Amino acid sequence: AEGVGPAIGGMIAHYIHWSYLLLIPMITIITVPFLMKLLKKEVRIKGHFDIKGIILMSVGIVFFMLFTTSYSISFLIVSVLSFLIFVKHIRKVTDPFVDPGLGKNIPFMIGVLCGGIIFGTVAGFVSMVPYMMKDVHQLSTAEIGSVIIFPGTMSVIIFGYIGGILVDRRGPLYVLNIGVTFLSVSFLTASFLLETTSWFMTIIIVFVLGGPPVTKKK
Repeated sequence: AEGVGPAIGGMIAHYIHWSYLLLIPMITIITVPFLMKLLKKEVRIKGHFDIKGIILMSVGIVFFMLFTTSYSISFLIVSVLSFLIFVKHIRKVTDPFVDPGLGKNIPFMIGVLCGGIIFGTVAGFVSMVPYMMKDVHQLSTAEIGSVIIFPGTMSVIIFGYIGGILVDRRGPLYVLNIGVTFLSVSFLTASFLLETTSWFMTIIIVFVLGGPPVTKKK
């Protein structure tokens, strides 16, 4: 699905209309009855569901996203206040939505920060590719989805499999270095060769999308 999706989505947006893409996720509704039947019943553990914590965290995230699109200081203030209240809240309740002890786990926090930087950079780059290909090389939506992005999404499967094997044989640090190298070289190449030909972007996308699956195997 991850590999075929961009190609099918590009064709639908080009030949029909992009709004129909919003109907495709509704197909997953038919899987709900099967999942309910296949999932094993688990023993219920009594506890308090931290609804207030979920709301505070959600408000903080939503308003921060609004700030990144509108650059309104009021949205940023609401986001910061929500997160501050959220942090204060989880320190008081018995069953917090997020364990405050995680903040004291330095290796864990560094890993989360590094992961956020890596995957955030990749997501930002990939989201810009359709705009770049359309403005720079005048490609259609169908061509962008099937020719540019499709090979990259298929590489996720291949590199993910290879990354799992390398972790078992060479260790996580070795695999992490490979993934980061893929990303660094790909971004550097894109900065110099973006305007030459669209085929370079196809190759670059393969390694950009192939890098994160390798780093996740660490």
